[in-house]
Amino acid sequence: MNNYSSAMNDFKRARGRAALRQALARLGGSRADDLLRFDDVRKMLGGASQLPRGLHEIPLDAIVGSVGRYEDFNRQFLPRQASQGGRWARVRLAMEGQGLPPIEVYKIGEIYFVMDGHHRVSVAREVGAKTIEAYVTEIPTRVAISPDDDIEDLIIKTELHNFLQDTGLADTRSDVDFRVTIPGRINELREHIAVHRYYMGEQQGGEVGLADAAAHWADEVYVPAIHAIRQLGLLRDFPQRTEADMYLWLMKHRSTLEKELGWNLGIAEAAAHAWNRLEGSPRRFSGRVRRWLGRWMRLPAAPRPTEWRLQRDDLEEGETLFPRVLVPLSGEDASWTALDVALLVARHERSELRGVHVQPASGADEQQVHNLRSEFERRVAAAGLPGSLVLEQGNIHRRVEARSHWSDLVVLHLKHPPGTRPLERLLSGLRAFLQRSPRPVLVVPAKTELKHALLAYDGSRKARQALYLAAYLVRRWGIQLTVLTSFERSLRPTLSQTGAKNYLLARGILADYEQRRGRAAQAILDVAAERGCDFVLMGGYAQSGLIEVMRGSNLDVVLREYRGAIWVCN
Repeated sequence: MNNYSSAMNDFKRARGRAALRQALARLGGSRADDLLRFDDVRKMLGGASQLPRGLHEIPLDAIVGSVGRYEDFNRQFLPRQASQGGRWARVRLAMEGQGLPPIEVYKIGEIYFVMDGHHRVSVAREVGAKTIEAYVTEIPTRVAISPDDDIEDLIIKTELHNFLQDTGLADTRSDVDFRVTIPGRINELREHIAVHRYYMGEQQGGEVGLADAAAHWADEVYVPAIHAIRQLGLLRDFPQRTEADMYLWLMKHRSTLEKELGWNLGIAEAAAHAWNRLEGSPRRFSGRVRRWLGRWMRLPAAPRPTEWRLQRDDLEEGETLFPRVLVPLSGEDASWTALDVALLVARHERSELRGVHVQPASGADEQQVHNLRSEFERRVAAAGLPGSLVLEQGNIHRRVEARSHWSDLVVLHLKHPPGTRPLERLLSGLRAFLQRSPRPVLVVPAKTELKHALLAYDGSRKARQALYLAAYLVRRWGIQLTVLTSFERSLRPTLSQTGAKNYLLARGILADYEQRRGRAAQAILDVAAERGCDFVLMGGYAQSGLIEVMRGSNLDVVLREYRGAIWVCN
């Protein structure tokens, strides 16, 4: 009798723990503490055959489901009903005495469902056993199931399996991860493939098979998006989500952005915008403060992962560095000159022209805006290039800076170069823009053909960006190149020029080389005139901020005095 009372006390403790777990699960709105229902899982997985596997020792932790008694026990097989006490206690005593017969289970994947022997499983787990004897009947499935899965996990895995089989991606793109974390979300991927299939059919003039469309969508849309997500670390703040979850969010995010901006955006652009939003979140408060101080003091912004980089020897056939070119337009003759140069770049690069007209906050003349848009569209259409013009309100340099994040090159007409005095330089809108721009900027004082470049090279990081760009322009555009280094006292420019020469020769690029003594700005002006260079490639402002504002820089002088275009690399 004492042994029976002890067994009943064990039952009460086990049932108390079950009640506590159930209450906590309800507070959290979770069903993860419930046993899996065999009928639901079997219906979901569609298994029909049953394969008797005989007697086996199976792990108790893998028994997470039931045939018919899923309300009586929780996921850990703790008893939930008070009426189970007598039966539970007798099984507990029998286990210590003559022993118990094997249980009977179904096996689906790596998990087991108890058909007969629920109390035996409960008692075995309570006394700390790790395994139990069972007669196993297996129901084969191709869906990978583990004991940690709850019903939502099984739904998600089943939907993924069906998606991969239906689209053929299980065979054609088995190395690509399409997992999502919310039931039903995989259907959004199906919709994306359906839309992609429709447009493929429109382009090819006929029906496209689902498997072909799915594989093409994976290669041209999904995988590039996942690459951008990984590059920018967008999942860092969402460890419970998958790359497919982030892809679906980005596609919706992109649609919203396109409506706001008036431009068609690539998935990489939407990913970059998402990164910048995350950088501005409260969890990254220090970064926000640092950027705010930088803007207030007119200091250069720190490099961002979304910044454009020129050192790329991995460009694929047909890929260019400037697929999107931004040009601000005011309607003045100088801005049309900038558009002409932007069109020249776009013809070389097969770019999309993105025009922006910034109006004062008080509004603008509607007829003037209409004329501006008509002239923009006429010139772009005559060049046979895609393009669109959007309207903005506010400070022109701020608005163009914001838009520059969505393009690969900014082409500016030069109206007000930085002045000769420190205060004039500090208040220069152009100088501030060039310091903060995340993209290269082509500053255009007058029309140019961009045929002969003068590379001003001093070995600095930004000058190296200009070197990489020069190499690209020689190879892709066939321009003529002159490389200039200047020096006052040291031999460092000689070493820098040797480095540039080695870099260019290694890529089969021939150039002319010049060395001049004296200030770099004057050397640039002199050599450009002597050699007939119609544009200059050079690095942007240094990181010294206010010191450079006080002293002035070579770029300030070139912007004031050179009449050709200046391609500034940041």
